[in-house]
Amino acid sequence: MSTPYYLRNHWYVAAHAFELTGTKPIARTICDQAVVIFRGEDGEVGILGDRCPHRFAPLSTGEVCGNAIQCGYHGIRFDRDGQCTHIPGGLPVPHDFKAKHYPALERHGFIWIWMGEQAANPALIPDFHENADPGWAPVPGYLNLFCNYQLMVDNLLDLTHVVFVHKTTLAGGGVTETPLEVKVEGDRVSAQRMMFNVDTAPIFRAARGLAGNIDRWQIFEATPPCYIKITLGAREAGATTPLGEPVHMVLNGLTPESATRTHYFWSTTRPWGLGDKKIDELYRSMIELAFNEDKAIVEAQQRLISADADNVLFVNFPFDRAGQSARRILKRLMSEEQAAGKKLAAAE
Repeated sequence: MSTPYYLRNHWYVAAHAFELTGTKPIARTICDQAVVIFRGEDGEVGILGDRCPHRFAPLSTGEVCGNAIQCGYHGIRFDRDGQCTHIPGGLPVPHDFKAKHYPALERHGFIWIWMGEQAANPALIPDFHENADPGWAPVPGYLNLFCNYQLMVDNLLDLTHVVFVHKTTLAGGGVTETPLEVKVEGDRVSAQRMMFNVDTAPIFRAARGLAGNIDRWQIFEATPPCYIKITLGAREAGATTPLGEPVHMVLNGLTPESATRTHYFWSTTRPWGLGDKKIDELYRSMIELAFNEDKAIVEAQQRLISADADNVLFVNFPFDRAGQSARRILKRLMSEEQAAGKKLAAAE
């Protein structure tokens, strides 16, 4: 059995909910598996393996018909459970003629897919309600990264890099000088960095008019295998309550496509300026710029890692602790899952 690089018995973001419109399904590869994602006319979402069992044509070349997906090759239809519901010409349906089915849920403005063999557990979906709550203003986006998803997890849990990579957006005073406070509770990693009377950041100046020195904070919440919620806040220096309303939050879902490619679903959201399209576009442009800067870095890392995979040994510093803790937790969970799989296979 090969060494796993992702957890199977877990939820992954498969799409933004807004991507599913009309009768055209979405083709995507998730954890090395080709899948097709579609929404029936009743509004419910289905995810199947992207392969018609008749002649192995991609189901994604077809279209949605009612609450089923119709193969674009011969018009055979399958419902959300993968059951064949129609063969042209009124031919009878063989009882074992079905497409592979994946549990799917729509929650918090995302479409989630369960990749494992164990029963899907909705409680494992992270709390990303700020992406769909009417009291928040989400601005969603997507990037396809040519790197392993864990490199981007490292990136998001180490914001000391903003000073050097994001000079025109997220950089500002106090980041490299202020230690990151990290806490590990069970399988979750949380961290925060509080900075007082420091230079403002371009994004705070543009979005909130904070031009002078500020008190600012970064708060991170990481849930395995690949979900990270980042809260960024700032107030004028000397404010009596340093932890006030967040300026904005970034919700991050990093879904493995393969060992060296990642679907990066993100949403920057805020509890102010609801309906303000100008602020929406300001955040979209600045966050897209910052994440494309990250994309260049992590993809360059992956190229070097892939070229010399047998000699990769990272060196860790104190500001790497949150990412290091997340990697340690994920490694343990993958080992436990693989051991449980071997035990189950031996018992059969």
